[in-house]
Amino acid sequence: MTMTTSKTPQQIRIRITDRSIENGVAGAVQMSEVITLTDLLGKYLGRMGFESAITSGIIVQLLTDGKVRVDFSVLAERLELLDQSDCMTAPQAMALFSDYLASTRSKGNENQKGKTLRIVVQKPRH
Repeated sequence: MTMTTSKTPQQIRIRITDRSIENGVAGAVQMSEVITLTDLLGKYLGRMGFESAITSGIIVQLLTDGKVRVDFSVLAERLELLDQSDCMTAPQAMALFSDYLASTRSKGNENQKGKTLRIVVQKPRH
């Protein structure tokens, strides 16, 4: 049984505020924009991989708490729901994310393998 929300990802609006990171500290605001959750999902899934558990975690946190900060190597993104009434329960957020993924898969891509990730494991230095 999936718990759905009344809004679609296209109807949920997100404010993104980008700040540069220098020496581990977030600097001045570089950019601020408002996009839909659909656009954010496309951006993150393209950046982190279609089956990314990290993307799922970010989106669920955003939809349950209303805001989240995502740090990349030289950039910190603050994501915030424009309308706090768009907050939902974790099961609803996971269902919305899963439904979005299912809707973006075309029948021609169902047999394709997932994106290959490169993971480097280094031996600890003694």
